[in-house]
Amino acid sequence: QWKQLENLYFREKKFAVEVHDPRRISVSRRTFGQSGLVVQTWYANTSLIKSIWVMAISQHQFYLDRKQSKAKIPSARSLDDIAMDLTEMGTPKVSKLVTLEAKNQLIMASNGSLISSGSQDSEVSDEQKKEKIMELKKKEKLLQEKLLQKVEELKKICLREAELTGKMPKEYPLNAGEEPPQVRRRVGTAFKLDDNLLPSEEDPALQDLESNFVIQQKLVEAAKKLASEPDLCKNVRKKRKQEYADAVKKLQEIENSINEYRIKCGKKPTQKSTLTLPGKQ
Repeated sequence: QWKQLENLYFREKKFAVEVHDPRRISVSRRTFGQSGLVVQTWYANTSLIKSIWVMAISQHQFYLDRKQSKAKIPSARSLDDIAMDLTEMGTPKVSKLVTLEAKNQLIMASNGSLISSGSQDSEVSDEQKKEKIMELKKKEKLLQEKLLQKVEELKKICLREAELTGKMPKEYPLNAGEEPPQVRRRVGTAFKLDDNLLPSEEDPALQDLESNFVIQQKLVEAAKKLASEPDLCKNVRKKRKQEYADAVKKLQEIENSINEYRIKCGKKPTQKSTLTLPGKQ
């Protein structure tokens, strides 16, 4: 019966009716501390579920209006009088259904309830409304944080492209009145390893060490180009010089490993890095 109704709500594909039943124990998460609450649930596609919910709200509101009308009637009326009242109530009821969701700020596209509709029998506390608003604000904050994260990622990608091409892409996100940053094109440090640069050795372990040496040698050359780039600020120049020094140190370590292995195998050591590298800057 309508007087037992606690709530009508839908969420996406779910439509539920909550009614009071003193013989049952509460299973609802929406009514804290109450007992005797029973939830009946149906599932269908979202548009159908929402339509059912709107019709159910309308039916319940009709029940409330009739209940209020009966309370104001001092004596029994004829069927003609009742029919006249129903005719007069029909037009505003239809318009109310049309504007139901527009007036209700708490009803989302995939979530609605009898509590949200502002029913006269609804006994929802302000705390529950505040909880709903806080939940929506929390979701909004998470979306804003995610959006800012994606914007920062886009900025980094655009800056990398500008360093390679020398031109800032138009997709770079700018705030109102903000000028795009000036980015200098990075000096070219790409290199290609020719097959004839790799020594041919019968020993696989020594072949691997020699290959690592050739690759590290190219990395040292690239680090040197970056460190020698003109018009660098002091901090960047210092950092690149340190990177160049570290690359040279690693190259020497690889050569030491090669020489140790060659001596172990009864071969003469080499001095590749000292012959091919210029002095440290």
